[in-house]
Amino acid sequence: MRASQVLEMLPFRWHLWIVARYLPVLAKRSPLKRLLDFATPARTVPAYEALSAEVILQAVTEVTARPLRMRGRRCLREGLLAFRFLSLAGYRPVLHFGLLPDTARSDHPRAHCWVDLDGRTVLNPATVRTVELFSYNGQGVGSAPEGLRFEDADA
Repeated sequence: MRASQVLEMLPFRWHLWIVARYLPVLAKRSPLKRLLDFATPARTVPAYEALSAEVILQAVTEVTARPLRMRGRRCLREGLLAFRFLSLAGYRPVLHFGLLPDTARSDHPRAHCWVDLDGRTVLNPATVRTVELFSYNGQGVGSAPEGLRFEDADA
């Protein structure tokens, strides 16, 4: 039995807590593809199908409230966790990655990550205008609709 299968048998909050603590360690030296692979459960049978999306999103927000690591990448951490656990509950989330246009040419460009469920943003909506670079649905990376999509804070 693989470690990921053992974790999925734990009660939801324990599983979430363990994965939330491991993710910053993995993120420190891993490319985005590995993080996306980690966030995508291999299981086809939902492990947490009795949980609502709201319960999962609230638990993700709570477990990441006081981060020791990944402080500057909170939206990435929350997004990856939400994507994983929503998927484990049988939902079909979409993880979006965008760039803040005003920082694109700077030495330190700023990115943003948010999660959509059934076509609406459920976690980390943009607070400033963001250009969507790509999205991920667990089966592959998709480009932004019609090239680039703007996620406006006012929308």
